[in-house]
Amino acid sequence: MNHLFYLLSDPMLIVEFDESRWSIRDVNQAFADFSGFKKSDLILLDPSTVISTREAGLSFKEAIHQLSDEDTFSPRIECKLVTKTSTPADVRLSCRKLQLGDRTAFVIICKDLREAKWIDHYIMHHKIMVSSIVNERYFIMNLKHYYAPVQQPSSLYINKSIFDLVADHEQSKIKQVFEYAKNNRTAESIDFQLKFDDRYYSADAIIQPFYNGNRSFKNFVLILTNLHVNNQEEDPSYKLRLLMLSKNVSVTSLAQSTLISLTTISKIRNGKIKKPQRLTAELIAGELGVRPETIWSSFKR
Repeated sequence: MNHLFYLLSDPMLIVEFDESRWSIRDVNQAFADFSGFKKSDLILLDPSTVISTREAGLSFKEAIHQLSDEDTFSPRIECKLVTKTSTPADVRLSCRKLQLGDRTAFVIICKDLREAKWIDHYIMHHKIMVSSIVNERYFIMNLKHYYAPVQQPSSLYINKSIFDLVADHEQSKIKQVFEYAKNNRTAESIDFQLKFDDRYYSADAIIQPFYNGNRSFKNFVLILTNLHVNNQEEDPSYKLRLLMLSKNVSVTSLAQSTLISLTTISKIRNGKIKKPQRLTAELIAGELGVRPETIWSSFKR
């Protein structure tokens, strides 16, 4: 048997028709994980009980022969794969004939459509800027931008770590949200600073985790619902956060050294106070070793 069958990441199975019934001859590990069934259990099943082609208006036999028709250009059929948890997963099937001596078998390749379908459904009800699929190691597997002010083609971001696009001081925060979503199996909202092409953006995002049929984690969908550029001349709170980070100054220590209340410092740092009083600005800037106008351009001498 071709070793590639076992190594490829796409869920695959080999089926054959013997006299009066279809049977599963073999599956790769990706298919076992996706379906949630052990390989030893799958071998005993009729493949039509795992792959339902009814929504395509075809019997399993008709679907296999249509998919494996060599005269048809790259045929595809969308149908349902029934997992061990009885949750049907949207998949797109393709198929190739496989000669095993004097017998003909069929290699069925399943493309998981759940993430794409979820994104499509979300778009129907919300405006989004960017959608991406992020794997367990936080690498971007797919990215598509819709109305976002991103100049580079999406392909440039594929196989990059999502953290390459997140401002340094936000990376720990977003990783915690990813982990929370994964462990609790819930969609989570987050706002953070995103970096595209050396420009920083304020981003609002939704993180949705996805799982295999054996309940193991598969990947995340990350959707940016809001994205706008941060102009450093217009975003003093961002410059203040960067200065505090670079000088390792916490909100608490800055409040103690300047005798400004912790609440006021926090509001200035979070952008809730856009222009503090001059004395407040001078005390903060002086403690950070810069002039007030370095942070707040409106304070010009």
